[in-house]
Amino acid sequence: MRAGILFSTALHGGLLAAMFVALPDAAPLQVAPSRALPVELVTIDEFTNLRDIPRPEPTPEPPAEEIAEPEPEPEPIAEIPPEPLPEPAPVPEPEPAPAPEPEPAPEPEPEPEPEPEPEPEPKPQAKPTPPREEPKPAFDPTQIAALLDKLPEEEPQPVRRSEPQPARQAGPAAQLTMSEIDAFKVQMRRCWSVPAGAANAASLVVRIKVFLRPDGSLSQPPQLINNSRLLSGDSYFRAAADSAMRAIRRCAPFRMPADKYASWREIDLNFDPREMLGG
Repeated sequence: MRAGILFSTALHGGLLAAMFVALPDAAPLQVAPSRALPVELVTIDEFTNLRDIPRPEPTPEPPAEEIAEPEPEPEPIAEIPPEPLPEPAPVPEPEPAPAPEPEPAPEPEPEPEPEPEPEPEPKPQAKPTPPREEPKPAFDPTQIAALLDKLPEEEPQPVRRSEPQPARQAGPAAQLTMSEIDAFKVQMRRCWSVPAGAANAASLVVRIKVFLRPDGSLSQPPQLINNSRLLSGDSYFRAAADSAMRAIRRCAPFRMPADKYASWREIDLNFDPREMLGG
């Protein structure tokens, strides 16, 4: 504690010594000169008179105009928010163009049917060469009478009308059945067209003999049986005969039972418009 007191005393002494050294060198205080004001002396009487002078009444101030309180400004109308614009409809994406349909392949043009070969006109059958006539013996009535006496008396047999058969029969086992005959007619109907002018069908019946191989093909050209009208120059009959010949060539080969070839290798056909067309 003594040390503290000694320290404090030394500190204060140092401060006082510093003050004495520094203060004598300080600058003197300078006071600015003040301006003199004139003063008028007034006597007591003048002072009294000055007190008796009535003071002018203060002019009343005009009443202040009542300022009308400003009307409160109307509250601003709240602006109606604009209706939201409708969102633009999304632009539809363009549909992809449909793939072009593949062009159909051009259909192959049907091959033209070969024109039927012109049918050779049936040649008229050559007339048989008459045999050389031998010299006739002299007419002797007695010899003829003798020959007649030797011949037996025979009753005349009735002439049998031969009806055209659809096929030559070779025996009972080789005969064509009705169904086989009908099947053959169906084949002919598909190939034969009735010629124009068949109104009088009864006069246009054409009979033709057909010669066939075992496979149903023609073994030789068909032969016209009733060719007498053809030789007479009947144009309607000629057209009917040509149509029948074309039908036979067009239908060949025919489908026939092979086991009955003997009964159909030669066939006599009747091309009757009434029969072939179901009339």
